[in-house]
Amino acid sequence: MKKNIFTKMILALIAVFSIYACSDRDMLTVENQGAPMILDLSAESVVLDGNFANNPAVTLAWQTATYSAPTEVSYAIQASGDAEFTAPYELGTVNQSVRTVTYSAEQLNKAAQAIGLPANVAGKMYLRVISFLGTTPRFLTATSNVTTMMVTPYELVYPSFYLVGDASYVGWTSQNAQLLYKESSFSYIYTYLEQGKSFRFLGQQDWNPINYSIDAPGIKDDYKYFKQVPATISADGEENMKFSGATGIYKITIDAATGKQTLDISASPVFDYDVPAVYMVGTVNGWNEANPLEMTKTATGVFEYTTTLGAGTEFKFLGQKSWGNLEWGNILKDNSGNSGFLGPKGDNGNIAFEGDGSNYKVTVNLKAGTYSIVKL
Repeated sequence: MKKNIFTKMILALIAVFSIYACSDRDMLTVENQGAPMILDLSAESVVLDGNFANNPAVTLAWQTATYSAPTEVSYAIQASGDAEFTAPYELGTVNQSVRTVTYSAEQLNKAAQAIGLPANVAGKMYLRVISFLGTTPRFLTATSNVTTMMVTPYELVYPSFYLVGDASYVGWTSQNAQLLYKESSFSYIYTYLEQGKSFRFLGQQDWNPINYSIDAPGIKDDYKYFKQVPATISADGEENMKFSGATGIYKITIDAATGKQTLDISASPVFDYDVPAVYMVGTVNGWNEANPLEMTKTATGVFEYTTTLGAGTEFKFLGQKSWGNLEWGNILKDNSGNSGFLGPKGDNGNIAFEGDGSNYKVTVNLKAGTYSIVKL
């Protein structure tokens, strides 16, 4: 009996000692005792070539950050367009067992583009390494010295975006998904969006392999893309986005630049598409807006006209027999050309077409935000 009591007392003392020891360990203070330092860059300048995107471009090496107690340390490698790192771009993170990292031409090119270095021009890239503990948030951070290299980036090829969904003009027919007009990292279209309906973007006129949706909880990981969207957009299910704005014509703008990936939707200055008449005015009638060529209405917002078109033809579409608010031309301000995309008054240029004197059918679709010129 006494032996059992003695045994229980010993176990109780061990338990008390263990609790004290754990408590004392939990109060252990960890302090940073030295910042990581970039020791070497494998190159002081580099000219990047998109034909060899996977080739190594530069290697960074740094010494280990030291802390007052053994702990798991991580490192973040950052690039910037200025020495103050006003808007740093993070190339990636590595754990404490890694003290060198090599980036390919494509990876370095994306970093250069993200910090604003222009294509085909040598620009200064600032680099640094930050050590930290934890994940989110990071704490006990320490920053290395800043070093620089000259980088000549190449022009990135940005993705094309196709609009699909019952909020759109085409509905859920992937083969008819609307391609957006693209200039560098930006894609645009003035088109119809319906309130309370859903949509997303495809990377092709097919459901696979590429889909683009909002980067939000609940969305399929492979579909997450847009890091910034307007207040009228919310996640809908695991694939789509829902539009809550009023039904009408909107300008959709996508910036696919590295580190941005934003979606903006703003009401068009010409919000309606169901207009009673549309006219052509330009070299086809001597730019006489009071006596334009009246087009034939074939559906809601759709008009067409057949005429001969010669070299150097330029024209626009009007919704009245004057230079009033209802005006459409080639998409984007002062952007003359033949893109097939419409822009409203204040954000268009002349439609420019090199005809050969043959008959052509000109079709304008105000709801879709497109036009076409087809030789007969």
